[in-house]
Amino acid sequence: MNETNKKELRKIPSIEKLLTKKEIKLFLQRFPRKFVKACCNKLLKEARERIIKTERKRFVLNSFIHDLGAVLEKESLSIRKVINATGIILNTNLGRAPLPEKLIDIIKPILTGYSNLEYNLKEGKRGKRYDHLTGLLKDLTEAEDVIVVNNNAGAVLLCLDTFAKDKEVIVSRGQLVEIGGSFRLPDILKKSGAKLIEVGTTNRTYIEDFKRAITPVTRMLLLSHRSNFRIVGFTNDPSIEEIVFLGKSKGLITMMDLGSGLLVNMKTAGFENEPTVKEIVKKKIDIVSFSGDKLLGGPQAGIILGKKELLVILKNNPLLRALRIDKFTISALEAILRIYLYSDDPVKELPGLNMAFLMEDVIRKRAITLKKEIETVTKRKMDIEIEKGFSEMGGGSMPAEVMPTYLVAIKHKGLKEAKLLRLLRENIPPVIARIEKDRVVMDLRTIFPVEIKDVKEAIKKICEKI
Repeated sequence: MNETNKKELRKIPSIEKLLTKKEIKLFLQRFPRKFVKACCNKLLKEARERIIKTERKRFVLNSFIHDLGAVLEKESLSIRKVINATGIILNTNLGRAPLPEKLIDIIKPILTGYSNLEYNLKEGKRGKRYDHLTGLLKDLTEAEDVIVVNNNAGAVLLCLDTFAKDKEVIVSRGQLVEIGGSFRLPDILKKSGAKLIEVGTTNRTYIEDFKRAITPVTRMLLLSHRSNFRIVGFTNDPSIEEIVFLGKSKGLITMMDLGSGLLVNMKTAGFENEPTVKEIVKKKIDIVSFSGDKLLGGPQAGIILGKKELLVILKNNPLLRALRIDKFTISALEAILRIYLYSDDPVKELPGLNMAFLMEDVIRKRAITLKKEIETVTKRKMDIEIEKGFSEMGGGSMPAEVMPTYLVAIKHKGLKEAKLLRLLRENIPPVIARIEKDRVVMDLRTIFPVEIKDVKEAIKKICEKI
């Protein structure tokens, strides 16, 4: 190491001296002292390594403070808010259904203090946590009884373990779905101890296929809604009514894994093929299960509706304790269900549904606003266009259904689109977009209006950096 390097290394202040700087004192008001010191140490180590490697590098306090602020923001929490510019409303990777902002104020006292989670205030003794949700779900769906577990895969597992362990479950080959994370319905069946009996073919299954497969050890006829794919063309499926009639005539339990639970009719938004939960319950199928964080727009949960005598048996399965939900899920889900029951317009109050029902003209106006905002900060470094595109519901729901939307397409004159996408992703907050036709495109359907300025600032930083 030469003298120049040594001289520059000596200019680097100590941690304790850095912590006395007024700019860093501001960080100490927001972050724990130990965390700030750890980030300082990390950046100082990098600064020393750069100086040792080259004479041209030197320590600049203002740059250090700027970098420290960025590192503190980036590493303060691993999970953080992102801006969803993908156009996929129920984006599983981005947390699925966004919850209403007012919900936080509603449930905050419950989460930060004690609650009557399992305490009956009227009788002054232990109660049941499911009672907070049972009445609401029964009113919304007209089901006889309700159980809520941690997710829909858990709901299916609980039902199969309870009613079909060491027994046969008949399923159409065309409904052996794979859900997120390569998790397949046959795997859940296997884990429950049930024996899977496949009938029909991938594209055509008839009620006669189910009839012929029934044996003395058959216990359940299972339907699985194709919530994340669609088979078109030369197809056939037995109707729910046929399955229900067959189940009753043979003394078998009928169940439908609905996947994504819809509580409002979406035909006015152009979705013709997605049934509501109430419509399925009215068909008298014994058990129906679905997710809470998809079309319903709530927290992650697996909701089981069904015949009272069957759900009483489910509630006595010890596995239920391993799958039970906590005070956050119960309080958040209760607040969401009350919106459905008592709001004059639930669609407006539930962000995911509101996005799905957005009119094209509203999205176009937002796209124009974003384009103008970007143009003020790019200094002609970017080509910016507005064009029509398509959004998706996502989250394993409404397969092949798309919604017309408006996109803002950007192309930086000095950056490859992959690098521009990465820089947007590295922003605070991260902006998650996609590449289409050699440009980065952002779908205004899934960008909240208050986030437009954040997107503009992200692009401004990129242009200044480059």
